[in-house]
Amino acid sequence: MDEKERQEKLDFLKKRLKRKFAEMEEPMKQVEFTRENYKSLFPDNRVLTPIGNIKIGEHQYEKLEAKALQEYLGAMHQTLTDPITIINQEDDRGKAQLFSKSFEHKPKKKDGVISVIANINGENVSISTHPKHLKRVIDGIKNAADLVYEKPNSGLTAGNNPKNPAISDTTQLPNNIPQTTPNVNGNKG
Repeated sequence: MDEKERQEKLDFLKKRLKRKFAEMEEPMKQVEFTRENYKSLFPDNRVLTPIGNIKIGEHQYEKLEAKALQEYLGAMHQTLTDPITIINQEDDRGKAQLFSKSFEHKPKKKDGVISVIANINGENVSISTHPKHLKRVIDGIKNAADLVYEKPNSGLTAGNNPKNPAISDTTQLPNNIPQTTPNVNGNKG
């Protein structure tokens, strides 16, 4: 494949992902920010994702609190369990995978949430979750091969592995997690 074909393929991929993020935005689950809810969402500091079991890094609960991102607890779970894309990224800090998801409710004027997964001592670990403009995520794709996972439109499978069932809305959060709903101002109500 020559450079022109590679660039056309990459441009097509970026346009498709931009459409997909717009078409697949969903409500952000509002979960009360408590240690108990965190432990219910991430038992044993782990979560099952479309590409396998991920460890939740140390002090993620405290990081959400310290960065005033408490309202993202439910979104963190949604992004890890049901991402729209997973993209390989490499920069001066090393290699990581970005789990990305778009939401209807746009706190902090960002249209999506990403979770950064790093391989630490041979184990995939979620080290950060925060709001981000999804255009920046898409623009960061340098090669079509960087796309590790793309949520299918059909909802029949998660990824290219038919053994991975799609995660339906009813499995987004355990039933015992109380949810709050944002009012028109975006505050918990």
